[in-house]
Amino acid sequence: MERILRAMGEVMAERGTEKAGINAVAERADVNKVLIYRYFGGWNGLLEAYVQRGFFLSIFNEKFLEAAPEAPSSETRSRLWSDYTIQFMQEFRTRKSSQELIRWEMTHGETELAQRLASFRNESFKSLINKIAPFSDYDPMAITSLMVSAVTHMVLLSSQNEKILDIDLHTDEGWARLETAIRRIYAGLNIALERENSKKLSEA
Repeated sequence: MERILRAMGEVMAERGTEKAGINAVAERADVNKVLIYRYFGGWNGLLEAYVQRGFFLSIFNEKFLEAAPEAPSSETRSRLWSDYTIQFMQEFRTRKSSQELIRWEMTHGETELAQRLASFRNESFKSLINKIAPFSDYDPMAITSLMVSAVTHMVLLSSQNEKILDIDLHTDEGWARLETAIRRIYAGLNIALERENSKKLSEA
């Protein structure tokens, strides 16, 4: 089963999700396609298993959660989320199959399968937020949604465009600038919210 799932990722990375199929995956995995139907029930089952067994995001999030300290301070949470967002960006950049899967979801969002995949991914993010939410009183779901969406957009854009504004998406220097910006955003947000909290306490 693992060989089939790895073959699935390779085929999607090379051909895109639209052009991947049972026959191509079976050929790459060197198995009879009947075995894929037996294990996964068909294409939709195979695609869902690929996501749910950690070949996209869940294992990455689980490993990050395992390494995160219990009850981190506000400053530590800010650093954790900078680290998470940057590592997520680095990981997503290297995973062509994951990029192709997101593109497929964006064009098939109305289908039941796409909605199930999105729901699974959202639950993975919620688990992360519930443990290390950077600012628990300030809608961390919205903050995380903005940051993850921005990173996803930049990575997908990099395969089609060389630059956004003056940031070269085809160089390490360009991505290093984005990493610095992420750290500054979270550090600045932490300072702003600490000041807001101090103001509320002084007015109480």
